[in-house]
Amino acid sequence: MKTAEIITIGTEIVSGQITDTNTQYIARKLTEKGIQVLFQTSVGDDKELLKSALGVAKDRVNLIITTGGLGPTENDITRETISDLFSVPLISDEEAHTRIRTFLESRHPKVTNGHKKQALIPAGAFAIHNDKGTAAGFVFRHNDIEIVCLPGVPGEMQTMLNKYLETYAIQHKPEELCTLTRNIHTFGISEPDIDAQLREYAGREGEIKAMTLVHDGIVTVNIIATAATREDAVKILDIAEHDIRERLGHAVFGVGDETLESAVAALLKKYNKTIAVAESCTGGLVSDKLTNIPGISEYFLEGVVAYSNNAKEDILGVSGELIKIHGAVSSQVAKAMAEGVKKRSSANIGVGITGIAGPTGATKEKPVGLVYIAVVVDDVAEVKECRFRGSRIDIKTFSANTALNMVRFKLIQT
Repeated sequence: MKTAEIITIGTEIVSGQITDTNTQYIARKLTEKGIQVLFQTSVGDDKELLKSALGVAKDRVNLIITTGGLGPTENDITRETISDLFSVPLISDEEAHTRIRTFLESRHPKVTNGHKKQALIPAGAFAIHNDKGTAAGFVFRHNDIEIVCLPGVPGEMQTMLNKYLETYAIQHKPEELCTLTRNIHTFGISEPDIDAQLREYAGREGEIKAMTLVHDGIVTVNIIATAATREDAVKILDIAEHDIRERLGHAVFGVGDETLESAVAALLKKYNKTIAVAESCTGGLVSDKLTNIPGISEYFLEGVVAYSNNAKEDILGVSGELIKIHGAVSSQVAKAMAEGVKKRSSANIGVGITGIAGPTGATKEKPVGLVYIAVVVDDVAEVKECRFRGSRIDIKTFSANTALNMVRFKLIQT
């Protein structure tokens, strides 16, 4: 099997100034082609460090994909490093040079030496032309190693990687297997419980295996299928997904890019229900998530951020005496917030959230992470007491996702 290492190049990545999104995209695309990604490396804009990273990579994989370092500045050192490492000169690719000149005609008064540099590729390499920018990529072969160098701009990189993989698929179609992945998302069930129910998938070798990933309270089951053809791999994934859904039941809320909010929106549409949300500690996060869904305006009527006690009283009609007796962070106030926003909007479903996101504001009786979430459907209320851990942002995110999941379950039971 073809094995690969992805090397992202840029001091801004290593220092944490920007988030690397290229590696995830590349890894997914390579996996789809049956290429096993073994290593992911990031290195700063330094020739010696990059030379070292490439030297290590070429001794442990047979495909290296690099992104970054192909720009017009002195800090862009990828092509020069490849040239030095393998003792091959850089030559100008005529088509790349013409493309750069055409691209810059309406944007730049003249082609600078920096721009000309972007047309250089190692002798013996073949260019991957850039339809969205000026940096030419290239594929350089050394013995049994193939090094694919791409720009770091995500839009340019993705298009050029796909060009390379189209050629790769033609060249390797007779001998390579197809590997596909699918993510099945769950909420309200712990990772250990999922592992226990899916134990037979863990550590499998062969056509199907699975692993779990956790983020924001969501547990994702990543299933990987390998087969001779794409069609066969899809069939294996379909069978595995059906089996996992049978085992995990309503804990499964989506697949692939589906989110909790999109699942809730689909159910609101299915059952023709409307919703209104009153938030305190989440600061409008539930409303933000819902309004990310196109067409939600038919079902999402109102979102209120009632952060202060006065706002809870004046906007939602929460009793001041109730707040005085039980405190703003209480099951009673969460329920009153949900009822208040439901009444003022005439929605079918009302949601109320109040809690302590921290790091301050806690007491011994009411610690950081204590959150009450109420969902009222018709005249029936469910209130959940939650004890979340993590940063302020973590607690807000867990709270919002838990509220959405509570609404999802209420709709499923409709």
